[in-house]
Amino acid sequence: MRWWELTWPEFEKVDKTVALLPTGIVEAHGPHLPLGTDALMATYIAEEAAKRANALLLPTVWYGNTYVLDKFPGTISISNETLYMLYRDIFREVARNGIKYLVVINGHGGNTDALNMAAKDVAKETNLVIIIINWWIDLAKEARKKVLETPEGHAAEDETSEVWAAYPDLVKWIPRDGSADEWVEARFRVYGKEPTQWSTRRPYRDTHQEQARKRAGQYWRQQ
Repeated sequence: MRWWELTWPEFEKVDKTVALLPTGIVEAHGPHLPLGTDALMATYIAEEAAKRANALLLPTVWYGNTYVLDKFPGTISISNETLYMLYRDIFREVARNGIKYLVVINGHGGNTDALNMAAKDVAKETNLVIIIINWWIDLAKEARKKVLETPEGHAAEDETSEVWAAYPDLVKWIPRDGSADEWVEARFRVYGKEPTQWSTRRPYRDTHQEQARKRAGQYWRQQ
């Protein structure tokens, strides 16, 4: 049940035991995945869970905090202080509306500090039980071990295949002409001035260059 689609008389009558809140960010995910990847995947998981459990689904919090990828066009990062206050106020309102258990499906690592702080503070002042799930860490660990052929990472095989499964039309591919390496390096130079230590680590470079070009060959669209 989508919280925002209910009328207030309908809301009064629904089961308020469990509500789900997807959280993510709008940030660069390589040259091939949508800016909303983290929020989209959290939303997809929360929607599926809400359907199966007949639970309430809150609107997605699309905005989050990043300290690295704000160098890329399209990224929107808000401060941890703002993020904390936003989460805190949402949690308080959820509690005021009579929800017993709030399950946060978080899709972005940069949100965890603000989420944890807000959850602790609201838990002290209300009876709301807040459960935070960082889904890429807490879910499907064994399944990943069985199917992944390359290391997990930002915009790597795991994230690419997940978006491909949930939102196939949103995956964009770099031409298979060997230009990916130069394209990504150019983006680092233009938008980051110089590649950061994190961005030049081999696993990170692999996730953007090799993943988009050859590592995920089974996901390539045939032109």
